Amino acid sequence: MRWGLLGLASGVLSCVVSQSYLLVHDQKTLDHIVWPGLVFALVVLLPLSCWAGDGWLRTAAALIASSAVYPISWWIAASTTRHPGAYMVGAFGFSGFLGSLVLGSVFLFGRPGWVRAACRTVVLGTVIGGLMGADLLAAGSYHSGRDGLGVFMVVWQTVVGASLGRGIPARPNHAAAPNGGPTARSGDTNVTDGPPSVS
Repeated sequence: MRWGLLGLASGVLSCVVSQSYLLVHDQKTLDHIVWPGLVFALVVLLPLSCWAGDGWLRTAAALIASSAVYPISWWIAASTTRHPGAYMVGAFGFSGFLGSLVLGSVFLFGRPGWVRAACRTVVLGTVIGGLMGADLLAAGSYHSGRDGLGVFMVVWQTVVGASLGRGIPARPNHAAAPNGGPTARSGDTNVTDGPPSVS
């Protein structure tokens, strides 16, 4: 749940800047191409990586992957917006697939059950990407449908963030002890199975 909330915060922050025609007319560099992937990296992936106890190499790889794959995915999707057609749905779906595949692979690889978690993330990301394209196609043009793009960006980051978080077990010192009690220490021999004997 917490990672979905972080994804929601990241999506809203990305959406606010991406809808920058309210602030800066027709800016399409920082807002559309760089900002969303960078925000997702810092708001979702960095805390996730710290919580999981990842080393600096995996953390850096995840942050770079998020910052790099979003511009590529956006370029693929945006290339279809000038001449809308049915292939727009496929292009946006492929963009969602590419983004979730890269993030799922880099961030989940080698963890327990990572294949299932990565597949779940990819399916969710692809479906939401396709719905984004379908919504834009139904709107008829980029300018009339860009508000919907913002909504789906929030949904994508929320769902993918939650899926990635679900696929990452906590490091040992973050794991809760059974029944809420203190964790057992290695080498602790003062454990009895019944009442103490009376000598």
